[in-house]
Amino acid sequence: MNEASKKISLDYVIKQSFKYWKSTLFYQLVFTIVYFSSLFILGNFLANYYEIYPKINEIAPLMSSNPDEFSIKFQEILLSENFKSFSMMTIVVVAIIYPMNIGFFKIYNQIDEKKEINLNDLFAGFSGTNFFKFFGYYLLWGGIYFYLKPLIIPGFLWIMYTIFVAPLLFFTPMNLIEAMKISFKVVAGNFFVIAACSVLAIIFSYSGFFLFFFGLLFTFPFWNAIIYTLFKSYFRIKFV
Repeated sequence: MNEASKKISLDYVIKQSFKYWKSTLFYQLVFTIVYFSSLFILGNFLANYYEIYPKINEIAPLMSSNPDEFSIKFQEILLSENFKSFSMMTIVVVAIIYPMNIGFFKIYNQIDEKKEINLNDLFAGFSGTNFFKFFGYYLLWGGIYFYLKPLIIPGFLWIMYTIFVAPLLFFTPMNLIEAMKISFKVVAGNFFVIAACSVLAIIFSYSGFFLFFFGLLFTFPFWNAIIYTLFKSYFRIKFV
């Protein structure tokens, strides 16, 4: 096995990803607090604007007095036009916050180059035109994922095949179409390692839910470490 093959093994990706993650725990904490606080504030605004919360509050007494009636009324809310609009607008909300993920790519790159890291690096995705680039990208990505997610496997494949788009947009002058073509091509050629890493990233990122929820403050951004490690490995070997 040559050096390139070793560096793109599943074992290497996992070890390197955890190394990045463990060395940036403070930034993971800041990221998660800002991310979920923003999501909570904007999500609450939307839920009230589309009258989701008021309608749920109206039927809440039925939960104890008449559970069957509550279930029927709750399903009506979920099938309402207001709820559909609310669900679509949550994509916009997440798109606004999404550029925070990009900051980790800069932080990990700073670590590789042995440069000093500061809190401003975490917000690199909001700098200059970056915000509009990644906001627009997530609107497209999230809109497609919204329809694929209920199908499970197509939703997972969409996550996996677009795994390199964000770092390509950040580290290279590629446009969105070029980045997606390259991402699809590299994933197709290295399917099993990237699939295994994607599953690991999803499991570990959300594992904090089982640690009294508090653990999520540290585990949630782990996905970015996996993406960066894979990107650095495949693209350094294949294209540099």
